[in-house]
Amino acid sequence: MKKTSIREWIRRILLVVCICVFCYSAYQLISIYLNYKEIEDQTTELIDEYVEESEEDEEDSSVAALSRTIDFDALLERNEDVIGWLYVPDSNIDEPILKGDNNDTYIHTSIDHEYMSAGCIFVEETNSDDYSDDMTIIYGHNMKNGSRFHDIRYYSDDDYYKEHQTVYIYTLDGNINIYEIFSAKVVDPDDACYTTVINDYESYIKTAQSNAQMTSEIDTSNQVPLIMLSTCWSQTNTKRNIVFAYLSEVYER
Repeated sequence: MKKTSIREWIRRILLVVCICVFCYSAYQLISIYLNYKEIEDQTTELIDEYVEESEEDEEDSSVAALSRTIDFDALLERNEDVIGWLYVPDSNIDEPILKGDNNDTYIHTSIDHEYMSAGCIFVEETNSDDYSDDMTIIYGHNMKNGSRFHDIRYYSDDDYYKEHQTVYIYTLDGNINIYEIFSAKVVDPDDACYTTVINDYESYIKTAQSNAQMTSEIDTSNQVPLIMLSTCWSQTNTKRNIVFAYLSEVYER
């Protein structure tokens, strides 16, 4: 009987190792794909189930946004922590807003209280649920498949910034809070901008616009409620990518 040489044994071991590495890599890729598909499917399902668009073909995005309605009665039956719906036209930001007991409640939890890496879009735990605070901080993950707050990164681009200035928050009372973005920047997670109480409005606005990637004019003579959309810069960087917006109008219906 012919003996197997050491070289042949090494070759076989390397082959087994390669097969194991391939299988593990394939498993990881499939898991990532299924995870992203679950996120996309749920987002699509939420929009289809609870958002009613105008039957008319509205070319003006602002007119179309104001004609949308959210079935909050049904949505609150699904999860009573829902406090609104966030929408930025011509982007992937089109989701319910939740407020949990703390900032960890929905960071990796779906609207159905199940584990989901993308979590939900949620407000700072110290915020009220009616967007009346000086600053309402809204968090969302930066997902590689373009979901949640991935699109915030594009506000560093001049054209995107100018074309996506308006943010809509549909509130539980049926009205729509309309916000205009005035700054986009990258900050540390402990930046002074992360506050819900603004004592010096003009000074805060200057800080928000200081070293920003993009800015717009804002009237500081009249203090109006602000919102901040905040997400991670990347999975390997602790920086935060944020945009600021001021309340320009409450559209009553």
